Amino acid sequence: MIIFLNKVVSFGTLSGDTLVIKNPEFNMINNKLFITGQIPKNSTTNNWAKGKECGVLWDSITEYIIFNSEEEYALLIDKS
Repeated sequence: MIIFLNKVVSFGTLSGDTLVIKNPEFNMINNKLFITGQIPKNSTTNNWAKGKECGVLWDSITEYIIFNSEEEYALLIDKS
C-alpha cells in the first residue's frame, strides 16, 4: 500500500499483540499475504531486534497506526 511507503507502522493483531514495522511492504509467502519490513529502534527492549527482518500475516491485522518516521515513532514511545 502506498500509504505505508517509507513509514513506520504499528500493527495490532487478533491475538492482542502489536508489531511495529519500518518500511512495510506486502509480500506473498506460501500463498499468504504478509506485511514485511524491519524492526525500528525503540520497539523492543534494549533495541535487541533493531533492524531485523520481520513480518505479520495481513489476515491477522485488526488495526494500524502510521508514523511518518522512525524518529517520530521513537519520540512518541518515549513520551508514553
